[in-house]
Amino acid sequence: MTVIRLIFGLIVFFFLLFVFLQNADQRVNIYFFKYTFQELPLYWVIFYSFLAGSVFVVLLAIYQEIKYRVTLSKKTREIKNLRKEIKDLRRMITEEDKEIIESKEEEENEEKGEIEE
Repeated sequence: MTVIRLIFGLIVFFFLLFVFLQNADQRVNIYFFKYTFQELPLYWVIFYSFLAGSVFVVLLAIYQEIKYRVTLSKKTREIKNLRKEIKDLRRMITEEDKEIIESKEEEENEEKGEIEE
């Protein structure tokens, strides 16, 4: 997987290098809110746009990761509580079954005792 990432990164790098070299002589004026940047090389505009997009995507990915981890933590706690509840219910059912079996055995013993007398 690391090799695939490296190859992909190199492809992106060489693509950006190609675009930068193609636009090295192009100059543009940029108006950003109240700031004006004059005669800025186009490849810097492309680079900073790419960088801003990358930062935005990373921030969005971090937000999603935190959101998923919180959800996963809640679900894990819920599963743990439900497993404990199932275990307690099984224990309760087992104790009730023992009591029922013991009471039936006592009734049978009493009936046998009455029949023998």
